[in-house]
Amino acid sequence: MFEISSEALKALNILNNGGHLAYLAGGCVRDLVMGKAPQDWDITTSAEPEETKQTFEAQGFKTIVTGIAHGTVTAVINGENIEITTFRCESEYSDHRRPDSVSFVKTPEEDVKRRDFTMNGLLYHPDEGVLDLVGGMKDIEEGIIRCIGEPDERFSEDALRIMRALRFSSALGFTIEKATSDSMFKNKHLLNEISQERKAVELNKLLMGKDVKFILFEYSDILQTIIPEIKPMIGFDQHNPHHCYDVWIHTIEAVASAPAELVLRLTMLLHDIGKPSSCTMDSYGIYHFYNHPGKSAAMAKNILGYMKYPNDITETVCTLIQYHDFRFPAVPKSVKKLLNKIGEENFRLLLKVRRADISAQSPHYIPEKLALLDETAKVFEKVISEEECFKIKDLKINGKDLMELGVPQGKKIGQILETLLMMVINEEIDNKKNTLLKAAQKMI
Repeated sequence: MFEISSEALKALNILNNGGHLAYLAGGCVRDLVMGKAPQDWDITTSAEPEETKQTFEAQGFKTIVTGIAHGTVTAVINGENIEITTFRCESEYSDHRRPDSVSFVKTPEEDVKRRDFTMNGLLYHPDEGVLDLVGGMKDIEEGIIRCIGEPDERFSEDALRIMRALRFSSALGFTIEKATSDSMFKNKHLLNEISQERKAVELNKLLMGKDVKFILFEYSDILQTIIPEIKPMIGFDQHNPHHCYDVWIHTIEAVASAPAELVLRLTMLLHDIGKPSSCTMDSYGIYHFYNHPGKSAAMAKNILGYMKYPNDITETVCTLIQYHDFRFPAVPKSVKKLLNKIGEENFRLLLKVRRADISAQSPHYIPEKLALLDETAKVFEKVISEEECFKIKDLKINGKDLMELGVPQGKKIGQILETLLMMVINEEIDNKKNTLLKAAQKMI
């Protein structure tokens, strides 16, 4: 017996009592079968949209009709939105995303044929149990992602399903069945018809999955359709003693080594994207990638821009990429200088980025590099816990104090404070009011 929200049960009962067939459908049934708590509840019904609307409103419930053209009405029950869609079949998908038109049908058998994967084609009613018309239960048990019907048709209808298959495989650890997988490669060009925002949503979920490493490796041809800048990384040997993988395999290992936080996974995906175009070779045949962090950050900004990522995510990812290879000794002075540039929150993220990056490099050097990173982390925690000075507002004097010394209001106040801060960070003077005022007087 599945645990279903009272609001979803209420919606089923209202439809049934109105003389209509109604079932829970799609992802919520898949999640129930897999022992997971559904994030939302979708219902499919024999009731046509207007009938659904009238049925719920007659019971005093608000309805939202934004999807009514495609058969969807949202019923609001106790503040929870229940999406209810009429059994339907669909016409051509000229934009490879949405049907040009839909026709309403009366049986669930006809409805499930239009759905994407067998695991998402399950229906459920508390009185009937799971209604499996497409073999979804067996595929869930065996951990398989399989298209309903002909894969070419499913992906031609909605090319975003290609990304959804990758996302489900990464998140659930399921294997994509061969005919489905072959069709994904065959139809990958159709992803060019899909909005960048929709692809970004699926990419995010893919990157957060437990099997992200396998997906990035096996389906790199599809991923470079979404991010063409990936292509030069694939098979690009680094010819450097610090690296045992090519640029793309190193990237995959780094992504998988990073904690499952979106900003970190995006950072690791793009952190070395500028390496192929930054490569130089010395007289010993060793490759070097000077300024690749800066180039990678610039490329990442462009990629995240055309994929319509929010500005805050783009800014953080680019900052982390810019400093991901920054080398400095594990001493307070160096830590505070970097803290001054990127701030405490980004510094914490950078430590995780550095750990993931190091973990994907040559095993011979990993212990030494991680030991230095651990020392850096200790120094950082000490600086933070002891509230050491690394930004202007930490100084024991401010602009008002300088004006009392006779410094006119304007740029010079900021310049003096910045100079004093660097002197404190460099341990040339103490962060004490009298000491700072004496140093400031010499600058007036």
